[in-house]
Amino acid sequence: MNEMTTKRKVLYRKYLFGYLCLLGFPIMILALSLSKGAGIAGLVPGIPFYVLVLGGATYKFIKELRALKSEGRMTGRKSE
Repeated sequence: MNEMTTKRKVLYRKYLFGYLCLLGFPIMILALSLSKGAGIAGLVPGIPFYVLVLGGATYKFIKELRALKSEGRMTGRKSE
């Protein structure tokens, strides 16, 4: 059970880092847009792409989390 906890922590850490990196893209675009005086207009064209990539990362996270849970159930049954 301890092995599953460490695997889950590694998974959470990996996706937390990924989400923070994904958050950096719109913040960078917003900073550049504000420095040029365009306001938030620079973010608007990229919103669909950003939502698509964020949705894909979330889907992958849920998929890996479910696989980890099913792996834990399988190893629990084998030990009985």
